[in-house]
Parts: sequence; structure tokens; C-alpha cells
Amino acid sequence: MNYICNCKKTNLNDKPYTYWEDRDITTDELDIINFLDKKKDITSKSILHIGIGNSYFAKKFSFNNNITGITISQKEIAKAESLNLLNYQLLLLDKYSIEFKNFLNKNKFDLIVDTNLKSYSCCLKTFEFMIHNIFKSIKPKGMLITSVNGMKWFKDLKPKLSFSFRKFFFYKLKEISGNKHNILMPDELKNLSKKYNIKMSIDDKLCYLKK
Repeated sequence: MNYICNCKKTNLNDKPYTYWEDRDITTDELDIINFLDKKKDITSKSILHIGIGNSYFAKKFSFNNNITGITISQKEIAKAESLNLLNYQLLLLDKYSIEFKNFLNKNKFDLIVDTNLKSYSCCLKTFEFMIHNIFKSIKPKGMLITSVNGMKWFKDLKPKLSFSFRKFFFYKLKEISGNKHNILMPDELKNLSKKYNIKMSIDDKLCYLKK
């Protein structure tokens, strides 16, 4: 994939990395699902899910919505495809890449879900590039939802050759501590949302950005 910055990148497309496909859903994503369940109007929506994990989100909402899920893990894609869900499109994409921008130029969404907007960005330039592209892709009256807890993360991913008696040798993505500058402060996100005429509201668990 291609990027607008010159930061050193690890090629995550060269091997079938395992990541979150066989792990439990995170509490951050579950908070978003519970919120959407209570709204009871999530139907016939075009939804972008950034970071599909074990595809629990798609299992909950794909039956009456059109969901596009993106991930950097080939194993997450394989797991998602094995579910044979209707209305579920899958793409191997990095949200910080130019390829993701090109995809968003051709697609708009009623709802975008991403539990950690900034956690894994390599630099501020790339993060703001990503936010610009995502905000532009929200349909009128659409919304981006993220996790307040996820805003506090500063993670990085390290490719690793691992072993287990079930999988033998396999490649996985290991989460390690990242750059503390990737903590997304509410004021930073508020200023960015103002720039793009997005209304931001926040509670103890979730942050909502509405067009």
C-alpha cells in the first residue's frame, strides 16, 4: 500500500497474519453495538466497519444493512468470508493508506464505526489525512462512532512468527506500546470536526460525530 508520509512501514500484505479473528469482541466495540441496538433504526444503512475483528458486528447488523468491512489481516478476511453473511463486502485495506482514500472517493456511508481512530497512526500527517477522507465520506445526516476508551490507546503492531500446538507455526500481529502522541484528546477531535462542519458529542463510553 502507499502512504502520503515517509514513515517506515512494515508490509502486512506479504503474509497471512492472524490478528483478532478468533478472539472475543472487545468491550469498546460491544459498547457501540449496544448503542446501535437501542436506536432500533439501524436498517437499510450503508455501514463502514473499520477493523472487522471476528466479524461479530457484521453478524449483528448485516441482515438488513449493507456493510463494508476493512482490515489489514488476511486471516480476519478468511474468517469473515467463511461466515457467508449476506450484504457484507470485505477489503484488505489500511485506513491510513492512499488506497483507502481512493476507495472512499467512490463510496459514501450512513454510518462509520472505528473503535480507535488514531491509536495506530505513524504520524500526525497521516492521521489527519485519514480523518479528512473519512469525514468526506459521511453522508448527510450520517455519523461516525468511536470509543472513548479507544481514544486513549497508543498502540503499534509488530509482525511475529509464533507457534501453537493447534496452528503450529503461524504469523500473527502482536500489539505493543506505541507513540503517546497517538492519544486522541477530545479537544483535538473537536477542532478537527469543526473544520469539516461535523457535530461532535461525547459521553462516558462513546464519541459521536454527525454530519
